[in-house]
Amino acid sequence: SYNGTKEAEFIRLFAEFTGTKYSICTVNGTVTMQLALEAMGIGVGDEVIVPGITWQATAATVIDVNATPILVDVLEDTWCIDPAAIENAITPKTKAIMVVHLYGAFADMDAIMEIAKKHSLYIIEDCAHKHGGEWKGKKAGSIGDVGSFSFQLSKHLTAGEGGSMTTSDSDLA
Repeated sequence: SYNGTKEAEFIRLFAEFTGTKYSICTVNGTVTMQLALEAMGIGVGDEVIVPGITWQATAATVIDVNATPILVDVLEDTWCIDPAAIENAITPKTKAIMVVHLYGAFADMDAIMEIAKKHSLYIIEDCAHKHGGEWKGKKAGSIGDVGSFSFQLSKHLTAGEGGSMTTSDSDLA
């Protein structure tokens, strides 16, 4: 239950599993994305780049914090967000990129992290389809600023429902 001994054990073990310093339990994966945006101070007038193919919650969470989702194309071979499309969509209002590792595929995190660094943008990794996945030795949810995990019934790691955010940034945690 909320703040119970099993939750404390789970957040410690899930942070360890993902290679992050912090794991924070939430009601579901959608809430993890919204909380990440709020922790980053994203709101009215801000833009967040999201992939054009994903579950509706990705863009909806951006709207929930009164920011504007900017949908960009995905790559044909992975169905994950296209780094070139990200670069073309960046404006002075852009504050973050929501990366979705979709259907077991990884987005090109090397290219995306380079773009984020160049433009001082936050990265939220939607890892609802990538529990335990690794990109060049780094676990999903540990590469960007915040990882978003869902434990909904259809996910690789399920609790029937629930979610967790991961980060190594103490301010965001």
